[in-house]
Amino acid sequence: MNDKNQTFARFSMMVGEDGIEKLRNSRVIVFGVGGVGSYTVEALARSGVGHITMVDFDEISESNINRQLHSLRSTIGKSKIDVMKDRILDINPNCKVELVKRLVYDDVDEVLGNNKYDFVVDAIDVIGSKINLIKYCVKNNINIISSMGFGNKMHPEMVEIAKIKNTSVCPMARTIRSILKKKGITNVPVAFSKEIPVQPNKSELFKEELPTEFRENNKIPRKTTPGSNSFVPGAAGLVLASYVVRKLLEWD
Repeated sequence: MNDKNQTFARFSMMVGEDGIEKLRNSRVIVFGVGGVGSYTVEALARSGVGHITMVDFDEISESNINRQLHSLRSTIGKSKIDVMKDRILDINPNCKVELVKRLVYDDVDEVLGNNKYDFVVDAIDVIGSKINLIKYCVKNNINIISSMGFGNKMHPEMVEIAKIKNTSVCPMARTIRSILKKKGITNVPVAFSKEIPVQPNKSELFKEELPTEFRENNKIPRKTTPGSNSFVPGAAGLVLASYVVRKLLEWD
């Protein structure tokens, strides 16, 4: 094997050169590149996926450092997807990386409508955006897997994949399941955890997200801020990436 192929040599031992070529020709789009999505994106890049699109509107803040792969003292204030693009290209310079800097809500068609993706990963933490993205993909027969809630949890070994109709315990999954059931959507695969969430001990400062730590006029939707750690969101992101890679390779 020549030097050009050494990056994925160990993985080719498992999936073969045909598998590496299939991944090289695959197009995956990841919505949300935070605690879960950043790990998904990097695992896809390290698996040799040849075309990765990232959709995210946010910049890195100091409070991201404990759990998000792109977050360092040196990257505070930078665009999450800009930093992840640099990481991807440092892993695989031949990867085609596209960036969409926006918060997707009811405009999914503007992102997906004119593009052909082999898989969509939903790692968004805004419920309305998740619902709209899932609905669009189901309606248009686009492969998708969605991340449920991994805040306030301490056990990465409890992350699993199931159809949304078969989820339990996870508060976000309960909400998503209820909304999608009314729309006749029950078989979307999701990553979730059956762990009962820890009740966070939050000071007044963290009862709601600030609009931003860096741009006072940035219109980030307000939401309840969960506690989080360095291992559960990352584990969920890797589980998502594993699922996508296996599906692209038609392993299961």
